[in-house]
Amino acid sequence: MVDDDLAARARAWIAQDPDPVTRSELDALLAAAEAGDQPSAADLAERFAGRLEFGTAGLRGELGAGPMRMNRVLVAQAAAGLAAYLLGRERGIAGMGPTVVIGYDGRHNSSIFARDTAELMQGAGVAAMLLPRALPTPVLAFAVRHLGASAGVMVTASHNPA
Repeated sequence: MVDDDLAARARAWIAQDPDPVTRSELDALLAAAEAGDQPSAADLAERFAGRLEFGTAGLRGELGAGPMRMNRVLVAQAAAGLAAYLLGRERGIAGMGPTVVIGYDGRHNSSIFARDTAELMQGAGVAAMLLPRALPTPVLAFAVRHLGASAGVMVTASHNPA
């Protein structure tokens, strides 16, 4: 059985999730947990036991629904936090205000997470430059320095297990 608070948090997550795959995943997991499936209830509880945190290699986690997984909701929240930080610093390319360069690699969801980040930055008032295709991390590092950008975001799963 799932307690009411956990079920409410899962439903709130589903309501804000723009990705039909992770929305369906969490909806099915919640339904199974509410029907009494203990492994599903344990999985659901683990996904909502906290939230992924930035570490030495950035924001890392298994792909999936919930705050303890990498997904579009979590990426949006991280992008919003970075945008707020950059706007508070008022540093960037002359005449543009805060600027972020965003790169991605060829791993699963990297391009989607990068586009979401760029859209959120732009919407928050931070100039976002999305690199044109999947490129290695050193290209992003070069672009940030060369352009004098405020920050760089590299979307990659290079530090995650297979």
